Amino acid sequence: MNSDKPNTDPVANELVTKGAFALYHAENAHRVAEFKKSKNAEAAIAADFDAYRSRYLRKFRDVFDSLSEQGLTVTRAV
Repeated sequence: MNSDKPNTDPVANELVTKGAFALYHAENAHRVAEFKKSKNAEAAIAADFDAYRSRYLRKFRDVFDSLSEQGLTVTRAV
């Protein structure tokens, strides 16, 4: 896996960002549930994700690259 190479494909970058956010949600379900109790839940969740953004981008990019190496693709459902 070569997650150090820059990816200039905006569609792939959007998928990775959205995938990273989904991974953050999955791994932090307890935190997200607590944030959802607040008055400004979406902002609280976004701020917390931003604190860990680089970590989850890297983790999801690794998954994305690994799937690509196996001939699989990640697509966005319409």
